[in-house]
Amino acid sequence: MSAKVTIGLCVRNSEKIVGEALRSIMSQDFPHQLMELIIVDDGSKDKTLSIVKDAVSRTYIKTSIFSHAWKGLAFSRQVVVENAKGEYLVWVDADYALPNDFVRQHVAFMTNNPAIGVASGQEIVQGDTLVAFLESVSTMSDNPKNENVVDVGGAIYRLEVIKEVGGFDRDLKGAGEDVELTNRIKRTNWRLSKSNARFYHKHRKTWRALWSEYFWWGYGMHYVFHKHGNRFVLINLPPIASFLALRRAFRLYRKLGRWKIFLLPFHSFFKYTAWCGGFVESHIDNHGH
Repeated sequence: MSAKVTIGLCVRNSEKIVGEALRSIMSQDFPHQLMELIIVDDGSKDKTLSIVKDAVSRTYIKTSIFSHAWKGLAFSRQVVVENAKGEYLVWVDADYALPNDFVRQHVAFMTNNPAIGVASGQEIVQGDTLVAFLESVSTMSDNPKNENVVDVGGAIYRLEVIKEVGGFDRDLKGAGEDVELTNRIKRTNWRLSKSNARFYHKHRKTWRALWSEYFWWGYGMHYVFHKHGNRFVLINLPPIASFLALRRAFRLYRKLGRWKIFLLPFHSFFKYTAWCGGFVESHIDNHGH
């Protein structure tokens, strides 16, 4: 019996967190004979690969593992696409944990909505530090039904949609491979939406980790900017991002009543300074020109 759902898990130096992600995948209540798991290790230098191999030895889900020297997330995701056998492709990151009904909820939504090509999940942020709290509230959507889907992580794709637009751009380094792919999907007749499938995401806990994450985002988005001609860059400039964050802080304070929310402008200035730093370095490296 062929797989109905391919779960793609791309990892790198994730020894401290990948175990929980794998356990949650193996605990799905969707029929395991209709699932396959493809894991791609992008040049880990810690024990990630050995932890992965040990974990999958105890599951009945058909599993394939690929490993290569570091090539970037877009390259790794494309390895999953080229080897996937499922009708649907669900993306899970190493810092995620899935409720048991995650895959079932996603598949039911796509089955009932044949015009939808991509559906993101409902992210529930976890973290007990100030950085994690601010990152959590900064991602709270003013419009939870927004269909401007860009995040690959936690989303379900029809495999035919990804192949129809040519897959992930393997030349892209840094983050932003999801934005780049979504730009091409939006030019098709496929709709983008959100399903009710929830997942838990462990956000960055320290300012250093947050800086690294957004620097990497800026680096990749320079490539996306030149490829697609997007004019999104201005809203990521630190002064503009801080002003927008201040407006959101007042709205969120009325909703949540937490004084820490008024640190959002500083939080936004910090992370989008990192974003701009990555964007500039990418420009200096001629990435995307």
